[in-house]
Amino acid sequence: MNTPIPPASPEDSISIASPQREGSRTPASDDHTHTIDEKDIADQSPTEDGVGVSDKEAGTVEEEAAEEASRPTKPPQLEDGTIAGSFNAQTNYVPRSQIIIIFLALAIVIFTVVLDQTTLAVSSSVIATDLSAGSLTSFITGSYFLTSTSFQLIYGRVSDFFGRKPLILVFLAMFFIGSLGSSLSPDVISLVCFRAFTGIWGGGLITLGQTVIGDVVSLRERGKYQGILGSVMILGNGLGPVIGGSLAEKADWRDQYRMMLPLSCVSGLVAWRFLPLKKVHGDWKKKAKAVDWTGAVLTFIATTLVVLGLSWAGGSYSWSDAHVLAPIIIGIAFTFIFVLWQWKGCTPERPPLMPLSMFHNRIVCGAAITQFTNGWLTYVQMFYIPQFYQLAYGYSPIKAGALLLPLLCVQSLSSTLSGLIVSRTGRYREILLSGWILWSVGLGLFSTLDPSSGLGKQIGFSLITGFGVGQTLQVALVALQGAVPRKDMAVVTAVRNFARNLGAALGIAIASTIVNTLTVHDLTPQGWSTAQVRAALDNPSALFSSSSSTSSSLSPEQLNELRLAYSNGFRVVFLVLAGIAAASFFFTVALMRQRTLTREDDAALKEEGKRTVRMKRESKRAKKMAAAGGMEEKVAESGSAPQEARPQPVATLQGDARADEGSGAPVTVAATDGVTR
Repeated sequence: MNTPIPPASPEDSISIASPQREGSRTPASDDHTHTIDEKDIADQSPTEDGVGVSDKEAGTVEEEAAEEASRPTKPPQLEDGTIAGSFNAQTNYVPRSQIIIIFLALAIVIFTVVLDQTTLAVSSSVIATDLSAGSLTSFITGSYFLTSTSFQLIYGRVSDFFGRKPLILVFLAMFFIGSLGSSLSPDVISLVCFRAFTGIWGGGLITLGQTVIGDVVSLRERGKYQGILGSVMILGNGLGPVIGGSLAEKADWRDQYRMMLPLSCVSGLVAWRFLPLKKVHGDWKKKAKAVDWTGAVLTFIATTLVVLGLSWAGGSYSWSDAHVLAPIIIGIAFTFIFVLWQWKGCTPERPPLMPLSMFHNRIVCGAAITQFTNGWLTYVQMFYIPQFYQLAYGYSPIKAGALLLPLLCVQSLSSTLSGLIVSRTGRYREILLSGWILWSVGLGLFSTLDPSSGLGKQIGFSLITGFGVGQTLQVALVALQGAVPRKDMAVVTAVRNFARNLGAALGIAIASTIVNTLTVHDLTPQGWSTAQVRAALDNPSALFSSSSSTSSSLSPEQLNELRLAYSNGFRVVFLVLAGIAAASFFFTVALMRQRTLTREDDAALKEEGKRTVRMKRESKRAKKMAAAGGMEEKVAESGSAPQEARPQPVATLQGDARADEGSGAPVTVAATDGVTR
């Protein structure tokens, strides 16, 4: 494994003018990025006639120096040629002015992805009605999180081998295709498939964006940037339900996917133009062989089976049915196989997707557990609070989505402030603990809401919950990245997002199971037939759509019973979420200890980044000087033409000169070149 590359020493430098110094370079220096000392350029010996190198030659030297300084790190290779120790090759601290540009580019990319994720929070019931989704309704939203979770672990390793920027551009292109397919889906099966395809790339874009921030910003300063980036994600979370609900109710639900097409194109152009590129050397075939594809397949199978079984439980089938037990049991078995493979099956030539050794670190364990619960709570409340307002209160999709905005606005503010505090003080533990307390209290208060609760309680409880959520997400990511060596940053970020997305997928499935099970439990004793209960579960929009066939077939008393049944189901969901948040507080107390956020090599890497930027600027100036020098040479060459080849001025007689020509008086002649002779 490589350690972070310090600024180049004189032994690692390449001298252009001095053959002796060039020959003294050690063989080991081939594995490092070589830079050229400014002294090497300034101390070049004069030529024999006493004149130094020409401007053109100096420009060439500067160009070569800048190109050499900015050349990406070539990672060492094992004897068989496979890549190892290349994980730190993309660390590239840059000046603040460039960080802002990079940050804005990443914000646009991540905003697009998050907006796509959350537009379904309100519109899923409308889509289910339009496509007659029935029991497949949960898969419209669940399929995205299923694939984004299953493929999450692979993003860290692949980006280490192939580079962050190329993957971001490829993922955006695939994201475009998935959105296009979703907008054209003729039935629910097609929509579920395209949403699953989109999830593969959408989940990777968020992970890569968070990793790039870690590449270009020091750990201590990372808090404020990750906090602001979290605010961008929250903004997407807030606008998504409102936009999705508006389009589903007033226009066409397909427009929410059509909207992603221009946004993904803009994101691709911005990423291509502004994101830094630090290539990783090596043959792409050998890099592909170094990826743990077996582990990727195992985790995909395990995650798919477990979530599939949970989504069927309590709704389509009972918990004791083979359709539920079989996939869950087989999925757990594949989970053990995956862990065993990561432990014994992987080699240095093919490193594991999730190195088990990192779990010897208590902070990594604590972050994995609490981010699992964070994903569970975040996405369940994001999808089920709007549905709660629709089904328990009869609100329209637009109003239900708008009532999520207070929570998300406060969450955005809390995320930004928390990041700034971490960057200023270097402490994260107290912020995490207070966040989990507030979150647990807020969700507990949500469980007290019923159809008679007023708007003041709805907004007030949202504000308390939002303050807690904002303190537990990006701050935990900074703590996690600070707990591992820099070379493991991309992998541990992928593991964190895997845990969070897995929590989201399982949380949504279990919440759906709770609501469906309790709704059936409450309606059956009141004389509802199995067909009526099934129709109500398959078409929840019956409570707020007067044109629904289910609504027209139910009496006002039955609609009220159905509303109360759903309200009870959501109440239990909120109680479960509050308990999970409280448990996360104790996990944080036990495992998330405070550690320093300063690395010994931060200063050296910052200077290296400044030097790289400076050399690139010098390269641009050198190119301009070389171009200007070439023009001057052309002018000089044209000016050195033989004298006789020049056109002779044509003399003309001015005025009275013609009259005096024959008198012997001086004759004044005006040449065409403007000189009077």
